[in-house]
Amino acid sequence: MVASSALFEGLIDDAAMFPPGNAEVGEAVSAHQAYRRSWSASMIGPLVVSDQKFAEVGRAFRRLPIDHGENTTSPPLAVAVVNTSGASGLLSLIGRDVEGVHVVAVESALRDLDDLAGNADRVVSAAAELDETVRVFVEIPYAPGWEKAVAVVEAAGYYGKLRTGGLDPVDVPPTDQLARQLSVLVEADLPFKATAGLHHALALPGSDQERPRQHGFLNLLVAIEALVDGAFQDEAARLLGRTDSRGVVEHLAAWDDSQASRIRRRFRSFGCCGVLDPVNDLVALGLVAEPQ
Repeated sequence: MVASSALFEGLIDDAAMFPPGNAEVGEAVSAHQAYRRSWSASMIGPLVVSDQKFAEVGRAFRRLPIDHGENTTSPPLAVAVVNTSGASGLLSLIGRDVEGVHVVAVESALRDLDDLAGNADRVVSAAAELDETVRVFVEIPYAPGWEKAVAVVEAAGYYGKLRTGGLDPVDVPPTDQLARQLSVLVEADLPFKATAGLHHALALPGSDQERPRQHGFLNLLVAIEALVDGAFQDEAARLLGRTDSRGVVEHLAAWDDSQASRIRRRFRSFGCCGVLDPVNDLVALGLVAEPQ
């Protein structure tokens, strides 16, 4: 029943410093380094940091004790920086260097709800000044004109970002809305990451059948596969709301490396403030085996 290793490689971005976890910088950096040395390291992506705490993260990393093995220095800390200041904030990141920290990704949300496409134009224009090795994720809110913003981001060769939950139950998108968003991204061939609310493998049922208490990242994987293979949005919505584990687990365990890579090319990662939650779920479901 163990799934292809390609299915979960780098899937979980460590967003410990963001709600509801809200870990202190030093605690988050220390824990992240421990994860990177653990048996589950291959599943853990970069540490997600706010641009406002970027320098502080560097200081915390440099204070960590050095592992005196073959090397006397630790490899750089890979981070994804969340830009909080729009296009101008992206420009301020250009050339910004923090010792010991390697920026592998930048995430920026569109905030001009009256002109999402125009906002996307400004963001991708500013992002073009970043080092070409940095992955750029543009968070596209579900608001009028969001489909045009998707087209702008795709044309620029960047990645999308979807919000799949939040602190308030109303922040969890209904299954039909999320299915619609996934369908548009798949049709546009825009790879994306997800953020918020994906602490567990499977959807948690809510009082409203069409709005789960929490979405599941395995549900997203099977819904994306269905859409890639030509399914309609209502089928994707059904898969997003599925709460039984057996069918989902058996389906994913049957994927080979090629199938896993085909879907992960679309669904790049998701941010989680407690990365051990999804790891433990995968072990409990038998999709990942913890070494004895």
